[in-house]
Amino acid sequence: MKLLGLIGGVSPESTAVYYRLLNEHARERLGGAHSARLIIWSFDFNLIDKAYREEDWRRYREIVVEAGLALKRAGAEALMICSNTTHLAADAVRSSTGLPLIHLIDALAAEIERGQSRMPLLLGTPFVMEGNYYRADLKRRFGVDTMIPDESDREETGRIIFDELVRGEAREASRRRLLNMISKAIAKGADGVILGCTELSLILSQEHVGVSLFDTTRLHARAASAFAFGEEV
Repeated sequence: MKLLGLIGGVSPESTAVYYRLLNEHARERLGGAHSARLIIWSFDFNLIDKAYREEDWRRYREIVVEAGLALKRAGAEALMICSNTTHLAADAVRSSTGLPLIHLIDALAAEIERGQSRMPLLLGTPFVMEGNYYRADLKRRFGVDTMIPDESDREETGRIIFDELVRGEAREASRRRLLNMISKAIAKGADGVILGCTELSLILSQEHVGVSLFDTTRLHARAASAFAFGEEV
C-alpha cells in the first residue's frame, strides 16, 4: 500500500469525507483492523479562501505547491488534491514535486465515459463553472461537453458552498435550490450531474436525482485507493 499525501483542508469538511472513504477502501481490501497509509496537509482554509476571493491565482498555486513539497518531504509516494477548484494548481504541484498525482478530472472523465453521459450539468464553485481550466480540460482531453446553470444559479451555488457547506452546514432549503437547478438543466437536455465541488457530496447524492450523478469526492477517493494498491484505476 503506497503512502498517499493528501492536500486537504480545502475545506476540512470534505477532507474528512476523503479520510473516511480511503480508510473504508483499505479495510475492504485488507480486512481486519487495516487502514489507509495517509499523510494529510490541512490548510488553514482562510488562507486559500482569501486567495480565491481576491483571484490571486499566483498565490493560490504557491500555497498548494508548498503543501505538495511538504508532503514529499514527509515521505508521501503520491499526491492527491482534495478539491475540484484547487486542481487549477495540479500541474504546478506535479512538476514541482516530481511525484505522481492522482488527478480528479481523470477519475471523473473515466466514470462519465462508463456512464455514457453526453451532456452533464456541472455544479461547483463559480471558478469551476466559469473558469477556463475545468470545463476546457474535460473537453480538450476527454471530449466531454458540460452544461452550467445560469448566472444567478451559479452565484447561489457558490453561496451555498462558501457560506454553508465549508462550515459543515447542509440545509434542506439549499438542497431544494440545487435540485431545482438540476431539474431545469434536465429539461434543457442534461443527462447527468457532476458534483464539481467536493463539498457538494455533503448535500447531494444519487438518491436525490433521476439521472447519473458523478460524485467527484467518491470517484477521486476510489481512484486514489486503486493507485495505492497498484490496481487499475
